[in-house]
Amino acid sequence: MSSRPRYQYGCLTRMKRTRGEDIWQFRFYETTKEGLRRRRARTIGTIAQYATRADALRAVEPIRHRLNLKHRFARPTSIRALVDLYVEQELPRLRYSTQRSYLSALKQWIEPQWGDCLLEELKPVPVEQWLRSLLLAPKSKVHIRSLLHLLYQCARRWEVTDSNPIDLVRQSGSRRGIPRVLTAEQIRLLLEQLSQPYHTMVLIAACLGLRVSEIMGLQWGDFDWENFSVMVRRSVVHGRVGDTKTEASFRPLPLDTRLMAPLQELRGRSSYAKQEDFVFANATGQPRWQESILHRQLKPAAARAAIGKIGWHTFRHSYSTMLRSLGTDIKVQQELLRHSTIQSTMNVYTQAVSAQKHAANSRVVEMIFSNLRGSDRAA
Repeated sequence: MSSRPRYQYGCLTRMKRTRGEDIWQFRFYETTKEGLRRRRARTIGTIAQYATRADALRAVEPIRHRLNLKHRFARPTSIRALVDLYVEQELPRLRYSTQRSYLSALKQWIEPQWGDCLLEELKPVPVEQWLRSLLLAPKSKVHIRSLLHLLYQCARRWEVTDSNPIDLVRQSGSRRGIPRVLTAEQIRLLLEQLSQPYHTMVLIAACLGLRVSEIMGLQWGDFDWENFSVMVRRSVVHGRVGDTKTEASFRPLPLDTRLMAPLQELRGRSSYAKQEDFVFANATGQPRWQESILHRQLKPAAARAAIGKIGWHTFRHSYSTMLRSLGTDIKVQQELLRHSTIQSTMNVYTQAVSAQKHAANSRVVEMIFSNLRGSDRAA
């Protein structure tokens, strides 16, 4: 009868060097594929990096955790160690923008507050009170709560805990206010203040409701000029090319002829006009950074146009509002905005651009272009 494996603590020692700084070394046993146990040693860092043994032990904790993954509830685990393991094993699988968002929440909020807390010590009420005390938007608090919940779900899967206290944490995601939307007239005023290629960027944002990462990811090969459609295939954040936000986002959209003209004119003047080139490439042919464009181009233009505060997502909200104001069928509106649904697989994978979607989109484009002056339409 085989005995249950014992928890492996390993051995942390301070190693003296004849030259250079002393180091912390962690020694442990590792089982080979042949079932033999071999002694291993790993350098944790220098004394300058980890001044005390306690500091070095915190660095060792994720290694101990991996050595004992098959040992259920063998030893209390801190949330900091859980975060380290999550960052190493789960985070790389996510989209770049999601990685950045999660890392920011982990390092700025969760670790400073709860890093030294053991998994079994975290209780719902203190977490709820802490979230309530944060001077953040409700949506941001919901994201933090969701990430804590995700950490505990991973801990359950890795069998280092058998409960998730975040299940009982309440946090409302209600908005503080109604999202800002622009009228067709305000969009015209903004466009008058923009030069190329920013003028066409805003036209696409307003007439198609694309997310800014999708606008930066557009390539000329995504446009089907003969069938008047554009396929949203990728997103770009900080120059990194990735997948679209959701599976539902990867689908074609109608392309009104009035929007085709400024795009084709832009292509004719661009140094990067091949099928695989980015529509809004910078001087080196790479995608631009959306934050830079927002702060250097769009916000100053909005100030000159006296239309108030805007962000990239303002155009998506405005597009949705225009569709709704025109009485667009809710299913057509959902597909034009490419929101995720729990409908059948057919809804996700259908690639046709229906006549209804063309008609609804064209009515929004008409609202915008009817407010443009002749010079703006050809800009």
